[in-house]
This record gives sequence, structure tokens and C-alpha cells, in this order.
Amino acid sequence: MELTRKELYDLVWAEPMTTICKRFGISDNGLRKHCKSMNIPTPPAGYWAKIKFGKKVKVIPLPEDKKAKKQSTELHEVDPAKLQESPRIPEISRNKVRELEIRTGDLSVFAVPEVLYAKDPVIIDTKEKFRRDAENTYLKKSPYKSKIGPTLNIYVSEKSLDRALSIFSTIIKALRFRGHDVKISDEKTYAVINNEKIHVSITERKKRDPNSENPRNNYYNIYSGELHFNVYDDYRIIYSYKDTTVTKLEDKIVPIIADLEIRSEEIKEERIKAEKRRIQREKEEQERQKFEENRKSEYKAFKSLFSMAERLHKANIMRQYIATFEEFAASKGEIDEDVAEEIRWAKEKADWLDPFISRKDKYLDYYNKDEIIQPECPKKNTWDYPSYTSSSRNSFWSNPFRK
Repeated sequence: MELTRKELYDLVWAEPMTTICKRFGISDNGLRKHCKSMNIPTPPAGYWAKIKFGKKVKVIPLPEDKKAKKQSTELHEVDPAKLQESPRIPEISRNKVRELEIRTGDLSVFAVPEVLYAKDPVIIDTKEKFRRDAENTYLKKSPYKSKIGPTLNIYVSEKSLDRALSIFSTIIKALRFRGHDVKISDEKTYAVINNEKIHVSITERKKRDPNSENPRNNYYNIYSGELHFNVYDDYRIIYSYKDTTVTKLEDKIVPIIADLEIRSEEIKEERIKAEKRRIQREKEEQERQKFEENRKSEYKAFKSLFSMAERLHKANIMRQYIATFEEFAASKGEIDEDVAEEIRWAKEKADWLDPFISRKDKYLDYYNKDEIIQPECPKKNTWDYPSYTSSSRNSFWSNPFRK
């Protein structure tokens, strides 16, 4: 409906703007823009609350329309039936659905123990590696461990090591409980889910040391105790689970496992799509190559057809010329033995050029027929004057009637 400036003013001061916005299906900001362009004052904040509690309010009168950019506006009322529809329920993400599915089962496997019990060989090897990488290698070396196997990607301080190992140990147990595994290859730790390898690691955030001589130098950064569980795409971190002031990494084992499973499914889906795209590209390339071959074949066949037609046309032109010459020479009584020999020779050459006869010729078979029948192009001499070859000047057929 079309509302005049006065009608919109009365409406704005008669109903709350939220009610008007729902009625016409526009935002609060959109309605205020209409009022501003028409120089219509709107109720201040708390206006309708004061009316609700019976307090005195001040209504701003409608000013003159000198500053108004327009005198009316078009607003469309929304169907009341649509306003009564139930609100749309937001869709739950795949990750959240998987997380809820995991939580319906046994959650004891996903609980991180407060004390590290190193039973898994990879956990023992990782802890031993940290011992050997410490300052006093000889004193911290375990007498029961002579050779260290592959270790997990854990980059934390010695103080946070046991906590990081406990978290990683729980993640490994949870993955195996869900039918998956953890592999170490090329010094990288992978969660192997549905035959898909996902690179993961645990790191500890560093922060500036306020007690150092140069706090802004990153060389003096110290460990903060905040652990991150990182998921990589090749060498790039795509997302991380972090310690926060409210939650710890230990509380996020279920979301981590759910996200890793969904990530593996997405990798598999993307690989299938990539394979389909590759097959489609190969198919298109084959079709392109086939089209190119057909195009070249068509071009070659047409050139051959045109060449044969041109040879026949030129051969018929020669025969017509020879017949005309012979008739003219006979009318003049100039056909002697030499002229008759020239006419016979010319007819043989026409038969040589004719594609339906293709008479053999001891001399002309050496040449390409298509090149011979093309007119010669003039060649420029040193003085830039066009010149022609003189091969035809002394020929009988260049000037057959001259004695």
C-alpha cells in the first residue's frame, strides 16, 4: 500500500516499530530509513515502555516537509498466515550429528586420565625421545630403552609433555575404539580413518616473556601451557582445537573424533569427485581429439575433391581451347604436320590432367598437378618491377597464330 508522509507518521507513533516491521516484512533499519527520507520523527528509546507503565511521554510533532526527500512511500503488508508459521528449525551440521551419535555410546574411552599410564609403545617412544632431547642426555636416558621407534608429532614444553601424551593416548584409544587407527610415516602422525590419512599434531602456544630483556623478540618467547590439537591439509593447519579459559582440550575428545571422521568422509567424497572430473576431462579430450581428427580428415577430403574438380575443369578448358584452335586453324588452312603434332601433344596433356583419365607422361609425372595448374605469381626484381619467367615465351601455345 502507498502511505503518505502523514499516514506513516501516525502509524509510527501509534504502534511499536517492531510490530510495524513484522506487519510489512521489513527490518527496523529499513523502516527508519523510510522515516528519515520523509523527515518523520520516530519515538525515542523507552517510549513504549513508559506508555506501558502509565508514565507521561512526549510526542514529537510532524515537522514541515521542507527537508523531506519524498512525500509518500510504498509498503507491502505480509500475509498474516505467514506470520503465524512456526519458526524454521536450523539444520544440524554433519559434525554435530556425528558427535551426538558418539555420545549415545560408551564415553569412558573418551575420558582423559589425570595421570599418564604409558602402555602404548608409540607413547613410550615419544616420551623417551623427549628425555633424550633434554639438556642432560646421559642422566635422563632410560636404561631399559635402547632404540626409539617412530614418535608422535608433539611440540610442547617438558612441563606439558605428560598432559599432551595423555590427550594423544586417549585420542588413539578413541580412534581404535571407533574402528580406526593412528600411523606414523615420514615423521608425520596420521589418523587413518576409512583408509584416509589425516595429518594431526599437538602443539603448545608460545607467548612473549615479560621478564626478558627484549620482550618483542620472538626468540625469547616462552611456552604458555595452552595446548592445541591441529588438523592439517598437506602442510597447512585447517582447524585447531584449543584450550580456552572455559574449556580444556581434555573436554573436546568427542568433537575431535567426530570432526576427524567427517573430515575423512569429505576427503573421500572430494577424491571421488576429482576422479569423476578427471574421467570427464579425459572424455572431453578424447572427443576433442576425435573432432580434430575428423576436422582434418574432412579438410583433406574436401581439398582432394576440390583439387579433382579443378583438374577436370582445367582439363575441359584446355580441350575447349584446343578444339577452338583446331577449328580456327582448319578454317585458315594452316594445319600442317607440325601443327597437327602440337594439337596431338596438347590433347595428351589434357588427358594427363583429367582426373578420370590420368594419362601417364614421362616428363610431367615428375611435377605436382595441383601446383602446375596454379597461375605463376610475379617476382620482383632488384628494381621492384614485376617480372615473369620466360619459360612460356618461346612456346608454341603462347602465341600459336604467329608465323
